[in-house]
Order: sequence, then C-alpha cells, then structure tokens
Amino acid sequence: MLKFLYQPGKFVYSELTSKHIRGTKIITNLDKSLLTTSGNLNRQIVRLAWPVFLQNLGRSLAVAILDSYWIGKISSEHLAALAVGTFLSWGAFALGELVPIGTNALVSQSVGAKDEDSARHVGTLNLVNSVIWGLLIASVMIPLLPVLYGFTNLDAPKAVLANEYLFPILVLLPAIILFESGSAIFRGHGNTQTPFRLLLVVFALKIILSPLLIFWFDLGMMGASIATMTSYGSVFLIMLVLLKKKGFITSVQKKFSKVIKDVKFNWKVTKETIKIGLPLSLEGLAFSFIYIFVSRYVADFGTTGLAALGIGHRSEAIPYQVGEAFAITASIVVGQNIGAGNYDRANKGAWRVLYLSWIPMTIYGVILFFFPAQIAGIFTTDQSVIETAKVYNMIAAFSIFFAMSEQIFSGAFAGAGNSLPPLAIYLPVTAMRIPLAAILAPEYGMNGIWIAIFATSITKGVLIAFWWRLGRWKNRKFALGKKPDEPVESPIEKFDIH
Repeated sequence: MLKFLYQPGKFVYSELTSKHIRGTKIITNLDKSLLTTSGNLNRQIVRLAWPVFLQNLGRSLAVAILDSYWIGKISSEHLAALAVGTFLSWGAFALGELVPIGTNALVSQSVGAKDEDSARHVGTLNLVNSVIWGLLIASVMIPLLPVLYGFTNLDAPKAVLANEYLFPILVLLPAIILFESGSAIFRGHGNTQTPFRLLLVVFALKIILSPLLIFWFDLGMMGASIATMTSYGSVFLIMLVLLKKKGFITSVQKKFSKVIKDVKFNWKVTKETIKIGLPLSLEGLAFSFIYIFVSRYVADFGTTGLAALGIGHRSEAIPYQVGEAFAITASIVVGQNIGAGNYDRANKGAWRVLYLSWIPMTIYGVILFFFPAQIAGIFTTDQSVIETAKVYNMIAAFSIFFAMSEQIFSGAFAGAGNSLPPLAIYLPVTAMRIPLAAILAPEYGMNGIWIAIFATSITKGVLIAFWWRLGRWKNRKFALGKKPDEPVESPIEKFDIH
C-alpha cells in the first residue's frame, strides 16, 4: 500500500501497511469544522475563545491566584515577596512564550493553506526547540537573580523568600513551555478544547499539591512553585500522546535522526518562529522589568504598597485571561485566513474578536468598580492593604477595555506573522510608567502610581488599534509557502513510487 509522506521541499510515496494508511487519514484530512476561513465568524470566535479563556483562567488560578491565596495565609511579608517573585516569573514565562507564539501562528497559517505536512513539521520541531529555549532562559536568569532583587529594593529576608519561589520555576521552565507549545499546536488546528481539558488536569493536581507541599512538607514558597511545575510537566506527557495520536506531530526520535538532512528547512521554521515570537516575548519581558523599576517607588510605601500592587494584579487576572483568550482567537482567525489568502476576512475577524470581548468585560468592570474592596479582601485581611488596592481596582474597571484592544491586536499581528508593531508601541509607552511614577508618587502617593499604570495602558490600546487599521500587515504572506517566483516542480518530481 502507498502512503503520502513529507520531506522538506517534496512529497514521496512509500509502501506501508493498511494500519499506517488508516493513521494517515487522520493526518492528511483537515477537519473543516475547525477552520475559520468560511462560515459564521461570531460562532467560530466564541467556539474558539471560551475554552482558551477557561484554560487561561485555570492557569491563572493554578499559579497566581492559588499561590497568593495559600502564601497569604502565612504572612503579609510572604505575600509581598511573592509579588516581586511573580513579576520576575512573568519575565521568564514571557521569554518562554517565544516558541508557543511562533508555533501558533505558523501552524495556523499552514492549516489555513491546507499544508498539513508543514503544520506537523513545525509542531514537532518546536517541541524540541521548547526544551532548548527553556534551558537557555534558566541558565541566563538564575545568575542574575541577586541583581534583579537589588533593582526592586527588596530587603534581604524578602529576597530569600522570593528566591525560594523563583528557583524551582526557572530550573523546571521547559515543562511549562512544552505544555504551552503543545497547546499552540492544537490551537493552530482550531482545536482549543483539548488544551483546556488538559489544563483542568493541571489545576486539579495543583490544588492537591500546593497545600500539601506548602504546609504539610513545610516547603513554603518553594512548595508553591514546585507544585506548579510538577503539575504542568506531568500533564504534558499526556498531551504528547494525544498530539501523536491526532497526527499533529511526527516521532521526535525521527526528527532527531533527520535533523542534519532537514537542517535548511528546520532553520527556516526556527527563524520564522523567532521572528514572530520574539517581539511579543520581549513585550512580556519588558513588562516584568519595567515593573521591577516601578516597584522601587512602590517599595517606598513598605509592605502595604507591594502587597496592594500584587493584589491589584490578581484582581485583573480574570480580564487579563479573557484578553489572552481573545488574543489567541484573533491569532488563529487571522493566521488561518492569511494562509488561505483571505485578507478581508482576517481583518473583519480581528475587529469582531475585539467587539465580542467587550461583552464579558462590561460585566466584570461593573463588579470591579462597585465591589473593589471586597475583591481585594479575598487575598488579605490587612485593612490598609485593602484600602490601597481598592483604588487600583476602581481605575482598572475602566482601563480594561483598552487593555483588550492591546492584547487582541497583538494576537492579530502575531497571526499575520508581523509582531513588530505591538513591540514598537509597547516598549516606549510602557516605559513611560517609570518617569510618571517618579513624578506622581511624591504628590499623590500610591494613587499616583496607579495613574501612571493606567494612563499608559489606555494609550497603548488606542495606538495599536490605529496601527492595525492602517492595514500594512496585509503585505504578509504564508511564511512557509512558496514565493511566486519559485519554480514549480513537475508532477513526476513529486512522486517516488517503488
């Protein structure tokens, strides 16, 4: 029997058993119900977005909120150290997102172009790249931790606590990058429900492991981060089996055996992954490091200021995860339609994603504005911290709509394979938080810092929507497809029949 096989630049046939042929049908036949290149956009956006939102919310619960809940029961000092540790872990996670972001865009474009072989090749190679990238990030960041703590003006006892939280995260970073890259492969195919179900398993493990390691084994801060990374690593093994069963990846062992032969195509995939993922990854890294400097001004207000800032970010966790869900949806919709050459539908899809995101944001904004103290009180009983975080929540209730614009169009640009515009807007505008905080904090206290944060957030949301509307992203083509001037192989060159 014959099977359609992929090799970089050409296709060949070879003799295989009927069992292999049955497996091939799963690989080569696209599920048209998962494509966004035709049909009702509203229905497709909702179908894609809700599992991603629940997955991201579960991730937030599994890491930020759950950790804050348990660590907050130890002391306010632990909670303050966790806030700084969380900012730094965001930097590591942001750098780690380079591979998943690029994977999502390239797989989406490949699926939209009905080039499933390229999609499978991208997925397999980038799982390997995930491990390499995670180890590289850890090797760079671990020696820098003492310097980073110094930037935040964190005192020695809190620096020790923050280090206990961060060190396991950095050592085990490949686990979470692998999980996110695997999720990106599923999403690129339009399957957002499988990653969500797997995240539920991660969350269940985290719920069990966190209190067990934090209190029963008395590991404290370290127990929280070990619980997180162990949960992700364990569930990724299940994900790996499902990816292979679906035919979304090939054997990693085979990939290693072919790496020399396929080096030219592999480098093209890796280069495109970096080109798409690096700018957005740098955004997240910049966010983390800018907050290190902003935290210097917050630290002037003591434990109350740092704890309130951490709680403010926890209060924004839900809208942030909503934004991430719709951003990933925008990336899928835009990527698949660009792969199919349908630019008008890609543009329409991006704006439709934004409008639909405002529906849940309106509901949450009302809750955040009218119950700011109650939401802050979930994380602490310290009244001074609650009063400070209360103002943050009230301002955030209005700025979250602009934050949606920033996140969603960043995802849309990534889907188009052009993620430089979000970085060009993000870096200078977010960096303005540092001088604004320096100017406003002496005059208005912590409220001045809140104003600096939200004024820049609103500005970014407006600017990125304007840049998307210019339409220059339409010049991007399917990254792994043939260029118009490339020669087309004759039919006889495409087949090798034995």
